[in-house]
Amino acid sequence: MAISIILLFLPLIFFSSFSSSTIDRLSGSSSLSVEHADDVLTSPNGVFSAGFFPVGDNAYCFAIWFSEPYSEGNRTIVWMANRDQPVNGRKSELSLRKSGNAIITDAGRLTVWSTDTVSESPVFLYLHENGNLILQNSEGGVLWQSFDSPTDTLLPQQLLTKDMQLVSSRSQGNYSSGFYKLYFDDDNVLRLLYGGPEISVYWPDPELMSWEASRSTYNSSRIAFLDSLGYFSSSDNFTFMSADYGERVQRLLKLDFDEEIENRRLVTWVREKMKEAPEMSSWIEMIIDPKLEGKYDKGRMEILLEVALKCLAEDRDARPTMSQVVEMILHQENDSELV
Repeated sequence: MAISIILLFLPLIFFSSFSSSTIDRLSGSSSLSVEHADDVLTSPNGVFSAGFFPVGDNAYCFAIWFSEPYSEGNRTIVWMANRDQPVNGRKSELSLRKSGNAIITDAGRLTVWSTDTVSESPVFLYLHENGNLILQNSEGGVLWQSFDSPTDTLLPQQLLTKDMQLVSSRSQGNYSSGFYKLYFDDDNVLRLLYGGPEISVYWPDPELMSWEASRSTYNSSRIAFLDSLGYFSSSDNFTFMSADYGERVQRLLKLDFDEEIENRRLVTWVREKMKEAPEMSSWIEMIIDPKLEGKYDKGRMEILLEVALKCLAEDRDARPTMSQVVEMILHQENDSELV
C-alpha cells in the first residue's frame, strides 16, 4: 500500500514578508485575545504565526499556521492546542500565569487547555523559526513545547517518538480529532491505525509480516523525522524521499483527514477486487451493494466505474478533466445505443 494513500507530503513555496513590529513572544502576565486580530505571535523569519484561528461559527482554536496563505483566505494549519474544545469569539484568551503555566480560557473563564507547567522564575512563550511554540523560563529551561504535542502534522526538525502520535482531522473544515492515528506500535513499527467503532490497522498491510513490509522490529528507539530537503526516515527502516527533493520550499508531513482516507480505502478495496476477478462483470458483482439484488444496468455500471477509476488514478496528471469525463460518458452512451 503506497504511502501516498496515508500521508500528505506538502511542499509550500513562498517568500514571507513581515513587519518589524510583529512579536515573537509573550512574556510576564500578558495575554493574547481572541477579539484582537493583531494578537498574533510571528516567528523571527516571518514563516509561522500563532494565534486564535476560526474553526466555525463563533468558534476559535489557538493554532500555529504558515503566515503566507496557500490561496486567498486559506492558511495551512500545523498545530492546534484546543482542537476538540473550541472557545467563544468573545472574551476568550491565551494567557501566562505567574505560576509558570500557559492557559486558554473561554468566555466563562473556564480553562479549556493548559501546559500544566510550574516555574519559580518568570516565563515567556516564544514562536521559533521552525514553527515550534516554546514555553521557557528566564534560565533558558524549556518547560513545554508544541513539538512534543503534535496534532496531525510533522514539521522539519520535529521528531515523532514512541510517546507521540499524529491524529487526523475529521474533515477539511472540521479540525477536531479524527479516527486515524500514526504512531509507533509496541513492536517498534510505525503504523496507521483506524480507531473507530471497529479498531483496525490500516497501514502497513496487516496481512503482511513486518519483514514482508520491509520493516524492522529490532530498533526500539522509535523515532521518525522529516528533514527540510524532503527526506523522511523512521527507525523501523521505513524511508522515502520527495519527488522534488531539495531546498527553497517549506515542507510538512500531514496526516490526511478522515474523509479523504476513507475515500482512498474504498478505491484500494475496489482495485483489490479487480485483481481477484479479471473479468469486469465478475468484480462489479463483488462491489455492488447486494441490496440492489442485481436490479441495475450492468453495461451502464461498467461505464460509470471505468470513468470513476480513471478520475481516481494515483497519478493526478493522468486524471481526466470534467469536460473529458462528460465526453467519455456520452461517447459510451452513444456506443451502447448503437449496439
